[in-house]
Amino acid sequence: MQFTTLLQRKLFAAVLSLACSLSALGQEGGTTPATTAMKTVAEQVEGDWTDGRWNQADVGPFMSADIHTPQGRTLKGIAIKVGGTAQATVCFNTELLGYSAAWADGFLEFDPRRYGLIDGPKPKGRTLFANDITPGWMHDGKLDDPRTRKLGPLPRSRAKYRGLYRHGKRVALSYTVGETTVLDEPWAGDADGRLFLTRTLEFGQAAKPLTALIATKRGATAVLQKISGLAVAQLPAGDETLWVAALGQGTGLAVKNQRILLTVQPGAAKRLAKVFIVQAPLGQAESVVALAKANAVIEPPSRLANGGPGLWPPLATRGVVGKPHGAFAIDTIRLPFDNPWNALLFTAGHDFLPDGSALVCTVHGDVWRLTGIDSSLKKVTWHRFATGLFQPLGLKVVGGNAYIIGRDQITRLHDLNGDGEADFYECFNNDLLSAGGGHAYATSLETDSHGNFYFTKCSEGTAHGGSLIRISADGRKLDVFATGFRNPNGLGIGPGDVITVGDQQGGWVPETRVDVMRQGGFYGFMPMHHRATKPETYDPPFAFVPRVLDNSAGGQVWVPPGQWGALGGRMIHLSYGRCTALVALQDEAHPGQGAMRQLPGRYLSGAMRGRFNPHDGHLYVSGMRGWQTAAVHDGCFQRLRFVSGALRQPIRYATRTGELELSFDVKLDRELAEDPQSYSLEQWNYLWSSQYGSKDWSIRNPGKNGRDPVVIRTATLQPNGKTVVLGVPGLAKAMQFQLKYDMDDIGGELVRGTIAGTINEL
Repeated sequence: MQFTTLLQRKLFAAVLSLACSLSALGQEGGTTPATTAMKTVAEQVEGDWTDGRWNQADVGPFMSADIHTPQGRTLKGIAIKVGGTAQATVCFNTELLGYSAAWADGFLEFDPRRYGLIDGPKPKGRTLFANDITPGWMHDGKLDDPRTRKLGPLPRSRAKYRGLYRHGKRVALSYTVGETTVLDEPWAGDADGRLFLTRTLEFGQAAKPLTALIATKRGATAVLQKISGLAVAQLPAGDETLWVAALGQGTGLAVKNQRILLTVQPGAAKRLAKVFIVQAPLGQAESVVALAKANAVIEPPSRLANGGPGLWPPLATRGVVGKPHGAFAIDTIRLPFDNPWNALLFTAGHDFLPDGSALVCTVHGDVWRLTGIDSSLKKVTWHRFATGLFQPLGLKVVGGNAYIIGRDQITRLHDLNGDGEADFYECFNNDLLSAGGGHAYATSLETDSHGNFYFTKCSEGTAHGGSLIRISADGRKLDVFATGFRNPNGLGIGPGDVITVGDQQGGWVPETRVDVMRQGGFYGFMPMHHRATKPETYDPPFAFVPRVLDNSAGGQVWVPPGQWGALGGRMIHLSYGRCTALVALQDEAHPGQGAMRQLPGRYLSGAMRGRFNPHDGHLYVSGMRGWQTAAVHDGCFQRLRFVSGALRQPIRYATRTGELELSFDVKLDRELAEDPQSYSLEQWNYLWSSQYGSKDWSIRNPGKNGRDPVVIRTATLQPNGKTVVLGVPGLAKAMQFQLKYDMDDIGGELVRGTIAGTINEL
C-alpha cells in the first residue's frame, strides 16, 4: 500500500517509534536472570526454553506437582519438607489420601525443559519407603481403587481432601475418611545421628474402625512383634530394614504381606496417634522402641490450624509510569526478579482485593500480594502470600478470598491471622481429572453472574481434556460445559455471561481462534470431541486471528461501560505470542462473528490475563513465557491507561452482501476516505485437518494456496463523517478476511491500521 502524503510517512515512522519505545520502557522495569538472546517467534526452538533455575529456588515448605515417585506417578502430589533442617521429604497423594513415598537428604529435582513446566519433578535423595499408587485408607477391609482408569479423587463418601494448614515451616493435612475428620502432620527428627519420621494424626469421632497404609517395601515380608509393651512392625532389608511403631489410645499396627498398616478403633471422642518410621539394621528393635518412647509426647496437629509465623519478608520495587502516546500509556510495575529466594516470576494471573491491593500468581507456584499500586508507582511492595501451588494459571478474587486454578484443583486461600501470608490452602474442588500430560494445563479462572467458576483444561486423554469446565458456586459439582479445544490458554466472561475461549494453532486448529461458547458446543479439535458419534463439523469461531496479529492466544476481558471512550463495553483479546492486546469488534449485522485490531504498544511478556482494577479503572495485564512468544522477560505486570483523546481506529463494523461498513471515532478526510485506493482487502480459507496449522487457501480456487484479493469498487463517507461504506461485490463467506486502511482525519492526522476477522455468514 502506498502512503498518500509525506505527513503520513512521517506519522507512520512515529508509530513504529512508539511501539519500540513502549517495549523499551518496560525493559527498564526489571530484568530477569539468564535472559536469552532475542529471536523471532518462528526461530525459537526447544533449547531456547530449557532452563534449570527452578532448582535453585526456595519454593517454600511444600510443592504440589505431578511427582515421579518410585512406584508410579503421584498425579496430584504434595512434596512436604519435614524436619527442622528439612532433612527429609514425604509425598502425600491428595486424591488417594496416603503417602506415596518418603526420602532423605533432598527435596525435588525439576526438569529444566520448558522452564520445568512440561514434566513433573522427581525425588532427590535416598528413598526411605515407596508405596504403590493405592488408597491410603482401607474401605470394607480392602485397599482397592474404585476409580475409573484410576484417575480423579476417591468418592466423597469414602474420603475427601479438605486442604492443608501451613504454620511456619510445618504442614498439617486435613481430610475425611468416611465421616471421620483427620488432621495429619508429617515431621522428621534426629536421635544419635539417626533420622526418623513421624506422622501425628488427630481423629474426630469414628463410628467404624479405620485402617491406614503406612509403608511398603517390595520384596520384603512384614513382621509384627511386641517389644517392651509396644507393637513394632518391620520390613526386613538388612541394614535398610524399615521399622514402624505406633502410640496412641485405640491405635495399633497390623501387617499384610509387604505392607505395614495402622489400625484405629472406633471412638466417640477426638483422639491422637503418633507413628514412628525409621531405617535401622536388623536386631535394633530395642533401640527403635526406646526412640519411640523417648518421643512419646503427642502434640495435636490442630495447634497448627490457627495461623502461624510468616516466612517471607516483603520486598519493594519502583514502577515506571509511561508517557502518553495518543490515547494510551503503558505503565510497568517492576517485578522483584532479584529476590532472596530465587523465586521465579512467570506471572500467570491476577485480581484485586477489596482494599485495593493486587494478588498475582506465578506458574511456578507462588501468589504475591502487591500494595502501593497508585498513580506514581514510586514504591510497590511485594509480599509472598502463598507458595507450593501446582502450576497456577489463573486467579480470581471472590468474597475477599483468592481462588487459584492449578492442574490439581481450585484452591481457596485463607490468611487466618492477618499477617499477609496464607495459612490454610483449602481444596475448593479437586474433581478435575488429570493424567499428567505434558501440556495438560488448567488455565484461566472466571466466574459468571451466578457465582459459577469456569476454566479450560488443555487436551489429554481424560473425560475433561480439551474442555471448558464449570464448577458450581459452592464447589460441590463439576461439569463439562463445552469441548473440542487443543491447548486453550485463556477465557473471558463478559456482559450477559457471554463466555469466550481462545485456542492455539495446531492440529485441527488451523489458526488461533476465539470462540463464543455455547453449552454443549464443539470447537474443532477432533481428539477432544467427547461424543459417541464423531462430529463432521464444528461450531464456527467468533474470529480466526491471523499469525501476524496473534500466533498464540491468551484470555479476554471486557472494557467496563463508560470507560475508554468509544471502546466502552468492547472485548479485549490478549496475545501471548505477540505480547499485545487487541480490540474485538462484533459484526453488527451478524453478532456471532467479529474481527480484531491491535491496540498500540507491546508488553514485556506473553500477555495472558487482563483485569480492570475497580479502584482506578485501568486495565492490568499479566503474562509469562514458556513456549513460542516475543516475550522479553519471564513475566510482566503492566497497566494500560486510557489517557483520553482520539483512537483514530474503527469502533464498529458490519458485513452485508456486497458491502463492508466501518465506523471510526473521528471524522475522516472525505477525499481520502472516499478513495477506494485507501483500502485493500484480502480473503482466504484454512484447511481443517489433523496437520499442524494450515496454509492460506483460495476461496475462489479451493485447491490453490494463497489469498484472494477482493476489489473495493466504491467508498462512500456517510453524513456523520465517521462511517464509510465500502462497495465490495466480491465479498464472500471466509474463514479469514483482512482489511487495511490508510487515510487521514479531517485534521490531517494519520488513520491507518488493519482489522482481521471471520465471515461465517453474510
